[in-house]
Amino acid sequence: MKIKASLMVLAAASLALAACNNGNNGNSGSNASAEPSATASTAVSPAASSSAESNTYAENGLPKDEKVTLKFAYWENAFGREWIDYAMQTFKEKFPNVTFETTYSPKIDTIIGTKIAANDDEDMFDIFSNNIPGANVAASLVEAGKLEPLEELWGRIAYDGDGKTLKDLAQPGSYEATSKINGNTYAFPNVQSATGLFYNKSLFEKNGWNQNPQTWSEFVQLTKEIKEDGIIPITFPGMYPIYLNFSFGIAKYFEMAESKGTLATFEPDFRAYKAPFYSTPEVSEAYQRIYELGKLNAFPKGVGALSHTQSQMQLLQGQAALASTGDWVQNEMADAVPEDFRWGFMIPPLTENPDATKWYYVSNGAENFVWANKPELNKKWAKEFLVWLWNLDIQQRLAEKAGGLPIRADFMNDSGLVDKLQEAPKAVLEYMKKNKVKGDKGLRYVTLSDPNAEQAAKLIDEATIGIALGTQDPLPKLQEADALLQKAVDASK
Repeated sequence: MKIKASLMVLAAASLALAACNNGNNGNSGSNASAEPSATASTAVSPAASSSAESNTYAENGLPKDEKVTLKFAYWENAFGREWIDYAMQTFKEKFPNVTFETTYSPKIDTIIGTKIAANDDEDMFDIFSNNIPGANVAASLVEAGKLEPLEELWGRIAYDGDGKTLKDLAQPGSYEATSKINGNTYAFPNVQSATGLFYNKSLFEKNGWNQNPQTWSEFVQLTKEIKEDGIIPITFPGMYPIYLNFSFGIAKYFEMAESKGTLATFEPDFRAYKAPFYSTPEVSEAYQRIYELGKLNAFPKGVGALSHTQSQMQLLQGQAALASTGDWVQNEMADAVPEDFRWGFMIPPLTENPDATKWYYVSNGAENFVWANKPELNKKWAKEFLVWLWNLDIQQRLAEKAGGLPIRADFMNDSGLVDKLQEAPKAVLEYMKKNKVKGDKGLRYVTLSDPNAEQAAKLIDEATIGIALGTQDPLPKLQEADALLQKAVDASK
């Protein structure tokens, strides 16, 4: 079995998230003007210790008198560019010998792909979005020595983190949700996307519904009460079944395993793609929960034909009480949100233990690569910039202007920062502060190239709608998928 980390866990997940992050325009350019900051971010001793030399920066030991221009490829999506322009401006204010040559584009994958194919190290970007075309391209670039390993950055001291490392400051599950190749981080994140069930707090308060169920029984009771009031309990876009997994999939398998006391064995088996997988108690019982909701008519009858926009409109218009989606939803639906709509968030608990950890699907965002075949000084400054993006003022700008979820857990400790959050991401962080949670992306540490593995996943994907409507018992399909998976595992030996 060839050991590799998957750049993306699920192809469908990347398509869904990409759909949510479509860019607003096709502009591209270099060195766009950024909003000036009142003060540059304060640095606190990163990896390099203070230097006595006057021509080096005390914060990182890098030279002040050597000018460096970093070529940066930025994926201009729903996040916009205001936050990243602010980040570059403050970085230049702190380190004036460093400048950026920035290319912005919603089609940045095409631009990056062209430069990768040209194999011109001088013309290639120093820093570029992980939104690159093709499957397993990153792994191939790593094998060719083209991507700089960035695992070391997790151990770097944040510029404004009171002596704590980035790994220490990360939201629970963010480190685990970072894609790895051969055990190393190559695409370094600076924002997190959390998924679960979003709702209208005004509607919940009006009907007296439970906004924070702690057990599966409480959640089922909530579903019944919503149904009795003539409203669809839960909606999701059946055209993209991965959206249902955002609330009831991958991460919930770990929740079931933890509740059964089998997490220590389930997790390594899962990461290694050990068969059986689909029909294990942890996975099959999670699907049984969906099936149970289906038999309660918890989902829209025509859910299979819904797009992500249509399902989210059901939520905004009060036709559905809960929508399975991600924290990007407010930004994505900004023009359609009613004035009296107040965002709320919950993670559905699948166990009967009120003290159990509530697991959620997490995806890191705004991840960037560094090209390995660049001058050493360029690479060092590129890494400094990736650390700089974790500064709280930049995290705040990202949250306020782009609707991103701060990757730093200490963000919620500053009420001034929290007040500037968009309402949906704020609801997520408030929930996390009140509840015991953990995120996971469901990363595998191996890849199966045999087509039977893809066929097994497709089979379950196609069965999801029937399971959600209560017409398809999940177990036979799970067993059928495991038979295909076993063939793939055998073929890889």
